[in-house]
Amino acid sequence: MESAYKGTRVDAHDERAGPVCSPDGASGLACAEVRGGTEPTHDIIELPGLRGVLYSMPCEATRGGDVHYLSVCGSGLLSRVCVADVAGHGGAVAAVSHETYDQLRRSVDIVDDRRVFRALDERLNRIGEPTLTTAVLATYFPPSRRLSISYAGHPEAWLYKRAERKWMPIEAEPAAPKAAAPVGLPLGTGLSPAFTRRRIRVEAGDRVLLLTDGVLEAASPDGVEFGQGRLEQVLRAHAGGCGELVDELLAALRSHTGRERLVHDDVTIMAAEVVAGPRGPAIWHVIKNRLRPGRVQVAAIKRRQDPAAGLVTP
Repeated sequence: MESAYKGTRVDAHDERAGPVCSPDGASGLACAEVRGGTEPTHDIIELPGLRGVLYSMPCEATRGGDVHYLSVCGSGLLSRVCVADVAGHGGAVAAVSHETYDQLRRSVDIVDDRRVFRALDERLNRIGEPTLTTAVLATYFPPSRRLSISYAGHPEAWLYKRAERKWMPIEAEPAAPKAAAPVGLPLGTGLSPAFTRRRIRVEAGDRVLLLTDGVLEAASPDGVEFGQGRLEQVLRAHAGGCGELVDELLAALRSHTGRERLVHDDVTIMAAEVVAGPRGPAIWHVIKNRLRPGRVQVAAIKRRQDPAAGLVTP
């Protein structure tokens, strides 16, 4: 395996402004948030500075569920993706999913992923549901080309560096020396963990891959899990775009499990490429979107069909 990508430190930017959501039927969907997990999804996703594909397939089991939430800050610049896996049953999972969506919406203009996770952890602890939630947050600010990744007990994200032509897992940022609290635990443990973030400067053509453990734990007929090794083989052999990567990974999972339909667990995969962000100075977008509340067009979504998953183009 290649060495994990540890990134470089860059200055943070804190842009705060504007509305949370502005639906606009004239352009398909133009809003500051996209959320889901309970319905099959195979979508092309466009956020400021990021373009890719989101696949999410809930299974028929009742042991938990995946959650995804995509948002952009009120200034129309800060893109965020959260992929989470809620462990539990029935109404408890639904309650945790609702609380997670609501807290992430409230945090749409908070730049620091660690603060987002702390607030979400506190909220899930307060509701007292017997569940644990793992999550990964990926936040991208196009003007500085800064990508930050934070984990709460979740499988690692992967980064493709175009200049180096290789994929690497993104390791969690180490905890501060003598940290008083446990670090990076799942959300809702009641232990009030601390969270870290890895900050990486990226370039156009670089890519990031987020997934849930439904990918890694997909088992063959004789019980062998797909695992990190097979994931890395798919990444090393891949030479196309983000859509092709998701398709190739799904094909590998179906081949490994011997099933066309993945029924062992929810499976969520998001692959996104760094592209040009909004044109013009960042301050111009902040002022424009403050003066035009309710008109922040930040996420264009187009449904694509996946015949094997049974998805239908609306």
